[in-house]
Amino acid sequence: IELAFRIDPDTPLDLCGDPLRLGQVLINLTTNAIKFTDQGEILVEAMFRGLEDDRVRLRFEVSDTGIGMTEEQTARLFQSFSQADASTTRQFGGTGLGLAISKNLVELMGGEIGVHSTPGRGSTFWFTVTVRRAVAPAPRRQPSPDLRGLRILVVDDNQTARTILTESLTAMSFDATAVHSGEAALAELSRSVTDN
Repeated sequence: IELAFRIDPDTPLDLCGDPLRLGQVLINLTTNAIKFTDQGEILVEAMFRGLEDDRVRLRFEVSDTGIGMTEEQTARLFQSFSQADASTTRQFGGTGLGLAISKNLVELMGGEIGVHSTPGRGSTFWFTVTVRRAVAPAPRRQPSPDLRGLRILVVDDNQTARTILTESLTAMSFDATAVHSGEAALAELSRSVTDN
């Protein structure tokens, strides 16, 4: 299983909220995704959804390529001692209590929680929260020497990882190019030498 993390580049980094509650929800959703995914990937994302005065709206998603659920099964989630069905409880264990606790925690943070799922194709659990912007943002340090603008080649056979790495490097002011294999990397290096 490939586990990837992505923070939307537009997301403010200087925020005030409840990291303990937020961490509990993310850990619960991520461990559930791992439990129900035999192969493929799990993607944990934080996305900026708006700013009003000093309040920032965030959306978090935990997506997997696991067993998925029907609409009937998802309707029973987020209730204490409830899983998708009895066979799921027998096969994977657990009481479903973690999702009910996650729902309560998200609501305490002024948000909502839900799930989109397709049987055999995985699930995306999502939740929103509202946090405040920090009054005094931490100063940003620049690396020495200044490396901004340098060209970087990202090589990864996983499309999600390539996208996240390229996006992160671009946000740090690098000129990033991504390829899917060692062979493609050698071709790109050869092309870049020829272009210069």
